[in-house]
Amino acid sequence: MQLIFDEYFKAYPVKKKIVERLYANGISIVNNKFYVNNIEVSISSIANSIKVNRRTLYETIKFVNDNPVIKEVMENVSVIPDIKKISLLMENEIVTIYIDKGMYSRVTPEIMGAIEKYMSNIKEIYSVNSDYETNFIRLIFYNEVDGSLFKIFNGIPGVNRILIDSPEKINVICDKCDIKICPHKISSSFREHNIYK
Repeated sequence: MQLIFDEYFKAYPVKKKIVERLYANGISIVNNKFYVNNIEVSISSIANSIKVNRRTLYETIKFVNDNPVIKEVMENVSVIPDIKKISLLMENEIVTIYIDKGMYSRVTPEIMGAIEKYMSNIKEIYSVNSDYETNFIRLIFYNEVDGSLFKIFNGIPGVNRILIDSPEKINVICDKCDIKICPHKISSSFREHNIYK
């Protein structure tokens, strides 16, 4: 998406910054109005949050509407819920694997193959392969991950660093692993669900 924005907004850095912020926050432009999914957001709220005046926003809307490609993109922006923020509360384990530039297509199948081999119970997979951002694969598991899996991840060429967010203290011997323990120990009945057994 960044390439499209770079191309169409070459001479308009302020408009580019506005559209990038809207896109990154899941705000679409439909019929000259701003929406988060199907909920309309006032132009004043947008102006205040990104610190521009309303006139600049109206000019940006007009620019978007005058460019069919950008208009198509901005009409179809939507928010995807990010369950990472609540996963530790449900005692899920989150593994983020940072990948060297240009290695995404090589690393991804090896990671998926390792997960299949260990029959790991995955709740969500999210990844980014971009020239402009940090490349990573984020895996959310229903339960604690087998330590052998981290050793395999560690040995995959192109894996730069592995960040593990865990609800409990875990021991992983891996020169690329960084472990974060959830500071909030919450008693709940989530573990009683069949998927954890």
